[in-house]
Amino acid sequence: MPPLPVPSPRIANLAAARTLFAGLREATVEMVAIAYLDPDRRLLGMRHVVGERDQVAVSIRTIAVDALTFGAVGVVMAHNHPSGDATPSERDLAFTRALAAGLRTLEMVLLDHLVIAGDEVTSLRAVGVV
Repeated sequence: MPPLPVPSPRIANLAAARTLFAGLREATVEMVAIAYLDPDRRLLGMRHVVGERDQVAVSIRTIAVDALTFGAVGVVMAHNHPSGDATPSERDLAFTRALAAGLRTLEMVLLDHLVIAGDEVTSLRAVGVV
């Protein structure tokens, strides 16, 4: 079942993305949220996936299908670390690189992947992973 469309705010910068994903801050299990954007970075829709205490899984295929369904050209994703440490794991880094490469083959771009832990946010774009 495709994700539901949501209102269209503009995701213009990291602050806007932090606001969009603020709900992940307080979760006690890992969750991932993926935002699908149009060429003007307006929000077309989102998918949320709830995981377990220390892991969450979403496939690159699922993200790509959603992006194609929405007609998105950009994707921003975020997931939380309930541990309180916003340091990305090796698995986070590997998934981000693979997702970015996969989306590029579809002429889409992974704009960022945020790791959220309480008030801490690590932008994988800012640290050079995306």
